Amino acid sequence: MSNTSDEPEGSRLQKAVETIVMTPAAAAKVVDGYRVSFEDKNERRPESLEDKRRIAAKIIGRYSKMSAVAGAATAAPSVIPGVGTAVAVLGGGATDVALALKLQVDMCMCLVEVFETELSTEDKKHLAFTIALAGSAEQMASKGGKAAVQKIAEKLVYQYLKGPALVTIKQLFKRVSITFTQKAMAKAIPAGVGVAFSSSTNYVLTRVVGRVAVAVLAKDVK
Repeated sequence: MSNTSDEPEGSRLQKAVETIVMTPAAAAKVVDGYRVSFEDKNERRPESLEDKRRIAAKIIGRYSKMSAVAGAATAAPSVIPGVGTAVAVLGGGATDVALALKLQVDMCMCLVEVFETELSTEDKKHLAFTIALAGSAEQMASKGGKAAVQKIAEKLVYQYLKGPALVTIKQLFKRVSITFTQKAMAKAIPAGVGVAFSSSTNYVLTRVVGRVAVAVLAKDVK
C-alpha cells in the first residue's frame, strides 16, 4: 500500500488498524475458550451477568498484559500479528498507536461477544471499534482523575453509538490520531518508548478501556 503524504493521518491509522484487527469470528473462538474454562471449573454455563463479568475480567487482564509488552513496535513482532502490515501502511512513526488500538479493539471485540451474542457480525465489529476508540480518545485527552475520566468516556461512547456507525468510526480515528500526535509533540510520553506509548501507559489505558466497555455492554451507565 502506498503511504502518501497527502492522505489524512486519521485515514491512514484507520486503514492500518482495520487491516490487522481480529474478526468477530476469531473473537468468538477466544470467548468460547473462556466459556469452556468457566464450565469446567464451575460445572455450569456462564449465563448470569456476574458470570459474564468474570469472563470479561479475564479478557481485560489478558489484553492489558499483551498491550504492556507492545509498548514499542520493535518489541511487538513476536507477540502481535500485523506489525509488518502496520509499518507498511503508517511507516514506523504511528505504528505503536496502531498496535495499541488493535489490541484494544480486539479486546472490545471479545467483550462484545461476551455480552452481545445476538448482534450481527457487522454490528459487533462497529460496536467494538466505537467503544475502543471513544474510550481511548477520551482518556488520552482528559486531565482528570481516572474514575471521572472513565465515567465521561462511558457517556461519550453512548453519544457516539447514536450516530451512523461508519461515519462515527471515521471521526473517532481522526480524533484519536490528533490526540496522540499532540501528546507526542508535547513530550508527555516518556522518552525511548516509541512515539505513543510506554509499557505502563499501554497497560493502564487498555484496562480502563476494558472497564468502560463492560460498563456500556452491561448497561450500567446511569
